[in-house]
Amino acid sequence: MLGSRSPRPREVALTAVMTAATAAVTMVLSIPFPPTRGYFNLGDAMVMLAGLLFGARLGGIAGGVGSAISDILLGYAYFSPLTLFIKGTEGFLTGLIGNNRRFPFKVAGVAAGAVAMLVGYFSVETPLYGIGAAFAELATINSIQVLSGAVVSLLLCQAILKAYPDIKFLQPRHEGIRWGVIMVVVASLVLAVIVGFYLMTGISP
Repeated sequence: MLGSRSPRPREVALTAVMTAATAAVTMVLSIPFPPTRGYFNLGDAMVMLAGLLFGARLGGIAGGVGSAISDILLGYAYFSPLTLFIKGTEGFLTGLIGNNRRFPFKVAGVAAGAVAMLVGYFSVETPLYGIGAAFAELATINSIQVLSGAVVSLLLCQAILKAYPDIKFLQPRHEGIRWGVIMVVVASLVLAVIVGFYLMTGISP
C-alpha cells in the first residue's frame, strides 16, 4: 500500500533524480499560451516515464513536484499549486496502471495520465479564464503536449527496459487501485479549493 512502508534510500535518490529531470526537461522548451497564461513544454514525457519505470508513488512525486518547480522557475508561480496536483495525478495514474506490466497496460497507463492532465487543466482554467480559452488550450497545446509526451515516454521506457533489464529490480510493488481513486478524489478537492481561493481573493492570474 501507499503508506505501508518508509521509502528506502535508493527510492529517495531515484525520486530526487526523476524530479530534477522532470523540471529540467519541462524548462528546455517553453512556449507561452497567452489566453490562459500557460505554456507548451516537453515535461509530460518525463512525468509519464517516471511512473512507467518506477511506479505510482515515485511518478506522482516526481511529476508533481518537478513540474511545479519548473512553473516557479519559469515565472508561472501562480500555477504551481495547480500543477503540483494535476501533474502529480498524471504521474501517479501512469505508474499505477502501467508500471512493471505488459505493453498494453503501459499504453493504458499513459492514456489515464493524459486524461488526468487534460481534464485537470481544463477544469481549473474554465472558471479562471472562461471556457473558450480553456478549450482552446485543451484542443491545441495541451493535446499536442500530452500526446507527444505519451509517445516519447513509451518509446523511452521500452528502450530503457531493453537496454537495462535489471532496472525491474528497482520497481516497487504495485499500489492498490484504491489509492488511485483516493488520489483522484483528493487532487480534485484540493484543486477546487485553490481555484475557489483564487477567485474569492481576486489574486487569480
